[in-house]
Amino acid sequence: MSITRCPTKYPILATLLILGGLFPAQASDSGISGLLRRALPFGVTGSAKPAIKISGITGPLHDNVRAFLSLIKEPCGAPRWRVERLFEQADKEIGKALRALGHYHPAVKKHLAFDAACWRADFEIHPGTPVTVAALDIRVSGEAESDPAFARLLKKIPLKIGQVLDHGRYEAFKKSLQSLAQERGYFDAKFEKSAIQVDTERNSAVIVLAYASGRRYAFGELTIEQDILKPEFVQRFIPFTEGEPYSSRKLADTYNNLSLGGYFSSLEIKPAIEDALGLKVPIAIALQPQKKHRYEVGIGYDTNYGPLFSLAYTNRRVNRRGHTLNAELAVSPVLSTLESRYNIPLQNPTTDFFSFGAGFKHEEPDTFTSDQFKLSLQRQHISSSGWKLNNSLDYIYEAYRSADVDNSSRLLVPGLRLQYTQSNSQVRETRGYQLNVSLAGAHDSVISDVSFLQAGAGGKWVAGVPWSGRFITRGEFGATLVSDFDKLPASYRYYTGGAQSIRGYEYKELGPKNAKGEVTGGKMLSILSLEYEQFLGEKWGVAAFIDAGDAYHSFGTFDAKVGAGLGIRWISPVGPLRIDFAVPLNESGSSFQIHFAAGAQLL
Repeated sequence: MSITRCPTKYPILATLLILGGLFPAQASDSGISGLLRRALPFGVTGSAKPAIKISGITGPLHDNVRAFLSLIKEPCGAPRWRVERLFEQADKEIGKALRALGHYHPAVKKHLAFDAACWRADFEIHPGTPVTVAALDIRVSGEAESDPAFARLLKKIPLKIGQVLDHGRYEAFKKSLQSLAQERGYFDAKFEKSAIQVDTERNSAVIVLAYASGRRYAFGELTIEQDILKPEFVQRFIPFTEGEPYSSRKLADTYNNLSLGGYFSSLEIKPAIEDALGLKVPIAIALQPQKKHRYEVGIGYDTNYGPLFSLAYTNRRVNRRGHTLNAELAVSPVLSTLESRYNIPLQNPTTDFFSFGAGFKHEEPDTFTSDQFKLSLQRQHISSSGWKLNNSLDYIYEAYRSADVDNSSRLLVPGLRLQYTQSNSQVRETRGYQLNVSLAGAHDSVISDVSFLQAGAGGKWVAGVPWSGRFITRGEFGATLVSDFDKLPASYRYYTGGAQSIRGYEYKELGPKNAKGEVTGGKMLSILSLEYEQFLGEKWGVAAFIDAGDAYHSFGTFDAKVGAGLGIRWISPVGPLRIDFAVPLNESGSSFQIHFAAGAQLL
């Protein structure tokens, strides 16, 4: 293999702020300040800084020179002899800084001056004609020569013919070759030759790299130390087999898989490279179990539901096949739930699950009352691209009262939900988005009292802007085809208003109304939201937002309701918290609302 190229990258190094002396030259020597000036070298009290001016060069050259200059670190109070010594050696340091970026013939004029307050150094630098890369001879031999990972690396080499010589890029590329060799199991790899041949008369350079990878090692015998789960079940978390080419990335995947499983409190993976036999590396995994039972109690307040009390129980190991059980009770004035779910991991236990559960939900906002009993089967799959697919089959009995309708319905509802999230942070995203699509329905010929088909789609987009700001855009849309709306349970009707909907309005207070002015819920839903958030430091921020939308029966009856307000943001020790103060811009049951939410925007 051989090759050539990549975009220019320069290290950007920190610069020091240049400040003048603390005291003006004509200041009086009387009083405390005068005593300080006479007592300390150059008369400084500690806050003055020397002025060091570097002219003639800019950008990376300027930054690199400042990084190499030892004189930069000296304060006004440094002894004069040390300042003069470092000033003398500045020529060598400047030369070294410029050679690193391909300039071998600099001309430097410099001047050093002292006054009563401090000292000052001036450097006028002419970098001269740079050395450019005239030829590249980069080769990889051994088994890595046919390894696609090395082929990809060589295509991205940050060196090319005609480019100004950059020693930093050269060293970085050498390290990337060595790192890739270790990652891919070429433990005997070495440089047979590595050199930069510089012709200072012609200002040209030839780069020569010959990397011999040797043979690639393989995974050897795998031993797993644990006694709580069946060995064949634990083996499902391991993405490699004995004899497969070695990859440290697969060891990292193994660690992540076992961590995500939730069965173990700690784990250790040891590749015994020094004990490799026949180019096979033994792998030892030691696992410590989590506690089998977990209990949680919560007391809090939700702006949609009011005071909230919750109990939760998890059995992490119902049996040695990795089955788990979850049960949760949540009680509040508006929404109370009791549900349990039995989970069975499938062939890939980190991405595929089957579960069945049962639950009860009582919901009572101002606009309706609903009591729902549900039996549910679910199959969840997470694809390699990150999409989450949830297929479900629910049997539901719901008794409900909405406006002048007091009814009950039985439904057998198959459904699916797709969700994809991409984010650059789990705390405060500055770039990312979330998409979700759902489809559910029932038919009155199959254990159901009403036929309906309901489709929904939603998304959220976060875009960062300079100075710690970001825009957050949210949209939600839904539509229902139904044979008899009066028989459609309240949980399948659309309402809007509340913290995650249209702020400024009470929870689910908005929707179509009957002749008496009572909210009945709608067949369709549209919501759009725009928010700007500005952080004032690392932990605190403020926000301004506007939400608009409606729940309605048809496009002709759509009547947008708008809410707007301001918010406070706090990155607390337990995660991001948001408090919003919102007012309704249309008729509402209240003049303003305070909304509280926790967690990252794209969770």
